[in-house]
Amino acid sequence: MQYMNKLRQFICASAVSLYSLSSLAASLQVAPISVSFAPQEKAKEIWLTNTSEQPIRAQTRVLAWSQVAGQDQLSPTRDLVASPSITEIKAGEQQLIRIIRMVPQNAAVEQTYRLLIDELPSSGQPDAQTGLQLLLQYSIPVFMQPAAGIAVRNGVTQLNQVEFQYRNSQLAVKNNAGSHIRISELSYINPNGEKIPLINGLVGYALAGQSMRWDVPQLKQMLPGGKFEARINSDGLAQTLPVQ
Repeated sequence: MQYMNKLRQFICASAVSLYSLSSLAASLQVAPISVSFAPQEKAKEIWLTNTSEQPIRAQTRVLAWSQVAGQDQLSPTRDLVASPSITEIKAGEQQLIRIIRMVPQNAAVEQTYRLLIDELPSSGQPDAQTGLQLLLQYSIPVFMQPAAGIAVRNGVTQLNQVEFQYRNSQLAVKNNAGSHIRISELSYINPNGEKIPLINGLVGYALAGQSMRWDVPQLKQMLPGGKFEARINSDGLAQTLPVQ
């Protein structure tokens, strides 16, 4: 069974109240929002916080994360488990979730997963004005790092093992490196130096040894002969992408 998920959004609502934007405030908070296992680490911690005045029930599970034909795919795995899998968090309190490695890591290529945290329906009544309950899902990227990851020099991630193409308003990335790259703050720089923002936040992840593609707007202001620029991983500065 394949699990479909919009991975570019860390939080998604199953129902949206139309009468007040303030109702969209998330009462279930999660930290951190990304997890990386060093080669010898056996467990990591995630904290769930209930900021509401009512108890919250939540389910946690880990799925393997891959990319097939330019699309994110999730599938069952036994490599990692989340404990507890179902919990109730009292108002104003926190719950510790442990992500536990069940198998040793011998791969030279980074292994990737998603920790899904689903708010479960409460036993109380739905909102009287809407007849709906606002339920959240968090999708947290989890990485099992290899012994040697992608190279970083002078604070800049090296892209010599990554191929970029821009065709038909799509940015395609083939990542031949041993660990993922995270692409954000994508812009186009015209030959005259004019900077045109295209995607201000997260573009997405290209996982190790896999290919991914994203829709990127083709704006009239983009002149021929320019270049694409983006921030890679946690680099302090953006860099020019070697787009073919």
